[in-house]
Amino acid sequence: MNIKHIAFKTLLLSALVSSPAYAADLIIKNATVFDGTGSDLIKNANVIIEDGKVKAIETGRSKEKADQIIDAKGKTVMPGIINSHLHLFWNMYDLPPKMPASNDSEAKAFMDGELKTRLHDHLTHGVTSILSPIDFWPYIDEVKKKVASGEIVGPRIFMAGPVLVQSGDYYACAGLAGADLKWCNEHVRLPIDTPKQAQASVQKLVGYKTDVVVYDGVTNQKKFNLPALKAIVDEAHKNDLKVFVHNADAKNVPAMIEAGVDVFIHPPAVTKDMDGRYLNVLGEKKMPLAITLGFMQRYIGLGFATDKDKNDYDIMKNNVQVMLKAGATPLFTSDVPGIPAKEVIPMVTGVMKGQGIDNKTILLSATREGAKALGADNLGTLEPGKIADLILVDGDPLQDITALERVQVVVKDGELIINRLKK
Repeated sequence: MNIKHIAFKTLLLSALVSSPAYAADLIIKNATVFDGTGSDLIKNANVIIEDGKVKAIETGRSKEKADQIIDAKGKTVMPGIINSHLHLFWNMYDLPPKMPASNDSEAKAFMDGELKTRLHDHLTHGVTSILSPIDFWPYIDEVKKKVASGEIVGPRIFMAGPVLVQSGDYYACAGLAGADLKWCNEHVRLPIDTPKQAQASVQKLVGYKTDVVVYDGVTNQKKFNLPALKAIVDEAHKNDLKVFVHNADAKNVPAMIEAGVDVFIHPPAVTKDMDGRYLNVLGEKKMPLAITLGFMQRYIGLGFATDKDKNDYDIMKNNVQVMLKAGATPLFTSDVPGIPAKEVIPMVTGVMKGQGIDNKTILLSATREGAKALGADNLGTLEPGKIADLILVDGDPLQDITALERVQVVVKDGELIINRLKK
């Protein structure tokens, strides 16, 4: 073989090695796409994924090639579901409620055992992101890091860490005593009795690198502490953290809005607002609102509820209706710590349908609006450059919301996690 032939073969081999074999990592073809932006469905579409992100959504025959190609056969592709309120380190599904940990060794065992299994199950049912408000610190941080590294297979975690609350025992630690109660309180809450203390507690959360700040405006408060809340909001916003209200008395909502809180992840309760005197302001600002009625519905249905519980539920249900009519933005939220993954979607969609919310709004609450509430600009819609978190469901959820219960494909960070379309 002469030198020219050798040079040509070397050049050809070099070109083959340096050139990628495929232009994309994954293509889902022949799909009906709900992209989460609020636009109409895209029919006969191809979703092209590269380097963990959505590269393009094309219609017609794609010219792209990919390492993996899935034929959707007309089924619906949409952004992965964002559950904007599910405590990971609690169990209030089993009644009476069970405390998964009351010391360091139990917390570690729960994290590496039951919680690991729960997270995997949530992901396989189409939930690709979870906001976990109020969890044991620093264990929730460890969980988030293990998910991010792939050591735990589960939805991406948005964490709040300890709740900001007036001093005193926290109700989620109920049933514990002595060293166990002390441990629970130390790991789940930070005090906000004065503005200075509130500022210092937010600074701790900044140091913890939490994704949001969660404030409890009812527990242990004999009188609404507006100066402390203003200090929380000022310090949080200074550090680009949103303030989520976990519990609130409806009559204090106007002051909370004026102070600058960002999201309500429980419907304000305590005071029944019949005419919107206190709560219309949420609608005027399109405030994100979690409709966490499922726990009380289940609690009442199983016969555990007292007359007070039933009255509290009636107040919350009334207040939800007032806020929705005023224009508040609903969020897809289950709450119910410890809920089996397979029950999340039917419970949440059932609650939202029961409040008169239409299918499109439910889908947006689980995608675009959840991402906006969390400040996650790179999630929630299927647009070029966004992170490729998506699911494929059997059916059209705009027409039949139960299609969300028939998840066939799950993709997170562009990686194919589940493909039930395989024969």
